This record gives sequence, structure tokens and C-alpha cells, in this order.
Amino acid sequence: MPLPARAPAGPPVPAPRIAPYLFGFDRAEAPAPGWLTELYDASDLRFAGAYVDGPPVAGHPPGSFTISARSPDRHWMDRLDAASAAGWGTVFFYIGYSSPHDTSAHPSTHPPAGQPTQERGRLHAQHIKTIIGTRNPGWAGGVVMIDNENSARLDLDSRAEQPMRDYYLALCEELTLPGPGAAPPMRPGFYLHSPVAVPLLRIRPDLFVWDVEIDVFDAGTTDTVVPPFDPAHPTRIEVGEPRTSVTLRPTLVTPPPGGAAPAWNAWPVGRQFRFYVAHMPQRRAPITRVRRSLTPTTPIDFDCSLVRNPAFPVAEPRVTAFGGRPDPQVVRGTFAEPARGGDTGTPPMMLLHLLGLRRAGPHPQSTPALAVEPDAPIVAVPPERPAVVFSQLRGGVPVEWRLQRDAWVRTVLPTLTGISARRIRALAAAGQSDRSVHLFTVSSEQRLHAQRRTADGPWSEPAPMAGDLRLHPFGSPAVAARGRTVEVVFLDRESRLVNAWWSRGGEWPGKAHTVVDKAAPLLPGGALVALAPTRDDLLALGIGRDLRLHLADYRAGRGWEPPRPLGRPEDRLTPHARFAAQVVTPELVEVCALTHRLQPVVYRLRLSEGAWRSAEPRPLPAIPPRPPQDHRPPARESPVEPAYGWVFNPFGDTTLGRTTTGRSFVAFSAYTGGKAGGRAAAVARFLDGDEEWWLYR
Repeated sequence: MPLPARAPAGPPVPAPRIAPYLFGFDRAEAPAPGWLTELYDASDLRFAGAYVDGPPVAGHPPGSFTISARSPDRHWMDRLDAASAAGWGTVFFYIGYSSPHDTSAHPSTHPPAGQPTQERGRLHAQHIKTIIGTRNPGWAGGVVMIDNENSARLDLDSRAEQPMRDYYLALCEELTLPGPGAAPPMRPGFYLHSPVAVPLLRIRPDLFVWDVEIDVFDAGTTDTVVPPFDPAHPTRIEVGEPRTSVTLRPTLVTPPPGGAAPAWNAWPVGRQFRFYVAHMPQRRAPITRVRRSLTPTTPIDFDCSLVRNPAFPVAEPRVTAFGGRPDPQVVRGTFAEPARGGDTGTPPMMLLHLLGLRRAGPHPQSTPALAVEPDAPIVAVPPERPAVVFSQLRGGVPVEWRLQRDAWVRTVLPTLTGISARRIRALAAAGQSDRSVHLFTVSSEQRLHAQRRTADGPWSEPAPMAGDLRLHPFGSPAVAARGRTVEVVFLDRESRLVNAWWSRGGEWPGKAHTVVDKAAPLLPGGALVALAPTRDDLLALGIGRDLRLHLADYRAGRGWEPPRPLGRPEDRLTPHARFAAQVVTPELVEVCALTHRLQPVVYRLRLSEGAWRSAEPRPLPAIPPRPPQDHRPPARESPVEPAYGWVFNPFGDTTLGRTTTGRSFVAFSAYTGGKAGGRAAAVARFLDGDEEWWLYR
């Protein structure tokens, strides 16, 4: 029987706006470290805008760079580490060229005669990388927002702006490459009125965006003396309702004139919403008598964001499923504020909690001496019934917790002198049937390193795998155990999908690898998942440059089939969120992901006649915006509560697990907005049945 015809699609409309999660500020000149620490402790502001500036690239005159980019007196580059140690997240800005055809941009950002060109775009990217590499190498791989000062009227599709568009694209491409010298690759983003970014997002859908949308302004100017906080508050500065009620808008990326590609929604990492030109705190405000070192400062721009640290945009909380139990359990990682106090003080860290429907704990313990790094990945092994959890300490040092009865045993893994972890953390692990465990990390030189231990033996030192092959600087490996073989998939420097492996009895960890596909259809910084449903099958899943879920599969005796898209052309995912997959049976795999409209969907892959096929993704029910009138909150001691009004974070985790009763469950990083920002949580539901979404308390 033929399927009914689809109704004709209407014109695309953007997804609804969402609330922000956190608030922050930016300022041209960096305040003193003591002032930053005092403001952190006295406010709900949690990230700061930092300007990337420094001397011109050697061999190039100062006039090749904007005045702001070569300014020697902003001091942000000198104070980054102190601000981070105080708890601040960071959003990087670099002031390049803005169009001279739009008089809204300051003349100091206008390109000189004969500019902009692609060559100048590459030079400005080298300037950014050189500044980070020489002054702040610990921030390698971070996101840098290229500052565009034009109004929302700027049309990068127009003929007049073609040189500007090409300048930006060349800057982005060069920024992702290593060099000159030891300068690290960085990830490109843009600070601008988000509709201006559409022509750039068509070509680079994984660009990060910092939207400029001013909510309050005085007559004749975008500046204002109206603060977004209550100036009469005696001890704290709290940004939020009713003095501001900002939201984040998605950018609807439409095809160019004559194009036919489906439109999609690009979500900003954050938004600048107010140019405040009075003092913060206001003069003679009560807080200045309580905190005397918090001297009034002006001007201040106010921002909001979906992540705590926009330079490395990973949403809170980190979460991984802890399946194989009657209870749908997860391990959740949450940010812990620094504690001041000299010898008794603690730095920012992430705390891990084991949570379930029935009871919480026992929790893996994080002490100040062995603090899990904020926003570090969490991996549970094996996926069917985990007994081991991995994360990373400061500096990316791997740490393992083994659940033994009702207690966790912690082990810090060996490291090699002179080999450091890549700043964009990467962690993958697998267990084999002989109870051996294998862990994979990525070094700052973009090499894959492997470690292993037997069932109860010590950990080996890390050893390079796949020879001299280098990974893409923004990608992460995925691993699966297939019979006697440990399979690792990742993207190399050319964004090609690569498979490396080691089999029992062979040289550890081995140099064997093969390039699965040379067409490089996957997003270089997108999530990857590997699964082995049978001893003969290996699946690799990733997000394509067209934002569709892609599947590459290996079968013993046949080899690899290259990545191919699943679903319909309009089934597009959000590019920066993680997705999850799990083996249900040897013939069935479940995949859960977040669409560009922040709709959770489930793909079911079935093995049929020797090939893996997927039906169209099935949407999961939305989280209700508010509780029903007869809702009664659960008892205070309940470890969970129904989820109402929560938003899936487009920069967050997704994880899948199965209970011993055969039910699959999914958990997402989510948050809720509100006065003075919001709070983050892991929200979950079963894939079958009609139970509501719940959140782990």
C-alpha cells in the first residue's frame, strides 16, 4: 500500500527562542585580577569577554592589523590564567575588519585601500594563533569570535561585500590549521548580528556565533545608563528579571537565491545584550561598602550564554549512562565553584555523582588534590553494565574509578614526561571479554595514545597508536570492542574517517590503520560513535557537513562502506551537541540525537540482508513547559522529579542506556532559565512507554 503524499511544505520559520543559562560581561580593558575575583564572588556573572591582541606578526607592518588587534594595553592576554583560576569562563574576541560600506562600524575597523583580501584574512588568523601560541598556549584550540562591528543590514551575499566574505572565509580556514611555527589551530566563530552570519554558515555550518542584539538603549544611541541588575542590592550584583529578560534567537540558515537545500537553525553560543555606560557597581551602592575593593568601573557590556566557558563550549552537566541495572542510572559531572582561603582554598573543579530513580550514590569522590577538570568528558565502561568510570584531572591526566560492591576505587593513570594532553579533551574507552580495559587519549601533538590494564593489573604507560598519523585538532576518537579486536575510529588532519585497531596477540598498541573514506563528508569537530553489534560488524556514526547523521559500516570479509546520510535531507542535527548510540540486539542499534530545532529524535538501525538500514528518525515527546494544575512535587528525599520547563542544550551531552528489564533510556544535558540565570541538570526518559521526562536532583 503506497504511503500518503506529504503535505507541501510552507516557507521555513525559525525555531522558537530560548532563555539563556548564564550571564557574563565584556570590557575592552581587563580589570585587575583582584577586582575580577571580587566581582566573581559578589555576583552571578560567570564568564568574561577577553580581547586577543598583540604585536604584529613578524615581517608585517602595524598597518596590516586593526588598531585594537595590535593594542598593547588591553591586558586580557596577561590575565587569562588568573581569571580562570578565580572561576571565570572566557569568550575570546578578535577585532578584524568590518565593512566600510556600513557606516555603523568604527573607521578604525575599516580595511585600508586594496583590502580586504583572502591573504589578509590568512594573516589575521596567523596573528591570532601566534598570540595564543606565544602568550597563552594553554588555550590552544579555543574558539575565537571574530568581531564584526557592522549593523544587521550587512549583506555578505551582495556583490559589494564579496571581498569581505572571502576575507572572513579565508580567516576561518587558516585559523583551523597549525602554524606558523608552533602556533596552534583555533576554532573560528563570529561576534555579529546573527543574520549577517547566514552566508558564512552555509559554507561552514560548525561556525560558532556570538549574537549582538541590544535589549535596552537610550534615544539616539545603542548605549544606556540603565543597568540589568538591581543597584540597591546590598551584597550581590544579580543580573536577571525583572530588569532584563533576554532570550537567544536561532539564526535561520536559508539557501542562497536559487538554492534548494533545506533551511536549518544555527544556535548561538551566547549573546551580547546591553551596552552599559554607567558604573558597575553604581557609585555609593551598598555593595561598595561591603566589598571595598570592588570599585565602580565603566563601561561594561553584558552578555548571556548557554555554556560556562565559551572558549571551550561544552554545556553543563556532563553526563553518561550507567546502564545494566534495574534503575536507569547516570553519572553526572557538575561544576563546583572555587573556594577562597589560602591553604584551605580549592580551585574550580567538577564533581561526579551517580544518580538513579530510586537512590543516589555511591558517588565517585573528587578531592582538591585530585579534582576532576571542569567540563572534562566522562566515559563509562563497558556500556552494557559499567563497572568503570573515566574522566580527566587538571592537565588532562586520566583517572579511573572502579565500582567494587558499594565503593569506588580510584586510580590515576600513568603519564609520559614531555607528553601533554590536548586542551580540547578527548577520552574513549572499551572493555573486552577477558575483563581487560583500554583507554585512548589525544596528545597536544594530535597523536592517538593508548593505555591498557588486565582485569586486576596495573595500567600501562601511554603509547602512540596508528604510527605517526595525526588526528584532526578538533575531533575526538570513538572506540568499540569487536571480539578479540579493539577498534578505534577518528578523523585525521584532512578530516578523513580513519579506522585503527589492535587484536589480541598482536604488537601493542599497533600501527595498523586504514582510511575509510577520502571524501571527508563529516564535520571535523563533530561527535563520533563506534559500535560493534556482532563480531563481524563495526559501525561508525558521525554528523555530516550537511548536518545529517551519517553511517559508515564494516563487515568482515567485505570491508568498509563509506559514510552515507541517514533519514531525509531535512533531518538535520545541531552540529555541536553530542549524540549517543547503543546495541540493543545483534540486528538492532538505537541512536539518539538532537535536531537543529532542539527536538530529540531516535534512529533505529536494523541489519537486513547483510546491510544496515535506518527508518526515518522518530521524535520523542517534548518536555512540558509547565506542570499541570494538579501537579504535586515529589517528596524532598526523592532523587528525581518531573521535568517541566527545561531546555535541551545544543552544546550538551546525550547518552543512552538499558536497564536489566530491557528498557532503553536517554539522558540529555538541559537547563532552565529564570531570575539571575538558571540551573543545569540531566533530564531523562524511557524511549518506550508514556512516562514523563524526569530530572535527576
